[in-house]
Amino acid sequence: MKTVEEIQQLKNEWRNDPIWDIEDTEGFEDHYDELLSYRRKVQKKWKDQQKRELVLKAEKLGVPGNTELAKYIDYMERRIKQLEETVREIKYAV
Repeated sequence: MKTVEEIQQLKNEWRNDPIWDIEDTEGFEDHYDELLSYRRKVQKKWKDQQKRELVLKAEKLGVPGNTELAKYIDYMERRIKQLEETVREIKYAV
């Protein structure tokens, strides 16, 4: 059994880099149910926050309720920023 501090540290590490299913972490098998519940709760919170942000973005864009358009525009804005950064890197590498 892991200590409360070890479990909390694992949760903090996962929250900062959630690329694995926390409940499957080796050495924490005795805490599977707690960690699964935690992952689901945090992921729901993140999903709800993303939905709220898309609702606000749609309103800001003048298309209230059109969260699909807001999501697409958000994606395109992020892609443009990535491309601008790539151009900057190329420009200064020469």
